[in-house]
Amino acid sequence: MYQSLKNTFEEILKISNEDWEIFKLILETKKLKKKEYLLKQGQICQGIFFLSKGLIRTFHINNDGKEINTSFYLQNDFLREIESMTNNIPSVKNIQAIEDSTVFYIDKDKLTKLYEKSVFYQKMGRMILEKLIISEQKYSSLQISHSPKERYLYILENNPELVKRIPLQYLASYLGISRESLSRIRKRIS
Repeated sequence: MYQSLKNTFEEILKISNEDWEIFKLILETKKLKKKEYLLKQGQICQGIFFLSKGLIRTFHINNDGKEINTSFYLQNDFLREIESMTNNIPSVKNIQAIEDSTVFYIDKDKLTKLYEKSVFYQKMGRMILEKLIISEQKYSSLQISHSPKERYLYILENNPELVKRIPLQYLASYLGISRESLSRIRKRIS
């Protein structure tokens, strides 16, 4: 059941069986139906999540009431709302399942206690956080320095699974363009 998470840990940092058994004790499993929320704007995030199965998005509502998609997560991705969790403040983001999904939840307080007991988990936590920050920076750089067509081509080349599974309006929002503009870009490319 937890093999995908253990494999992801192994890709980041070798984990002993003893450390793995300790970590499994703090995991909770949550099953989400399509369109169900893990976190709603205004709630305080109390932990981090690992997506075992499914597809999840992060979005916020702008001043015009329009949904702006900021992240998509596939199997074996960590999900989080770091600012809300770290500063214990209401989230400005929503985390919602696009497909039926299964996540492993890691409570912030339990994780903090684990960090206090183990240098290994401090190092693992730092390495996961670095990976998440790099992902955020790539998205930011993509939005700032590339045209909509270049952003679409980047996703098509680097994460074609997103293009296949994400509804067109979500993908357009993520790219910062209208659905119609994305349709024109896709038509020109094919």
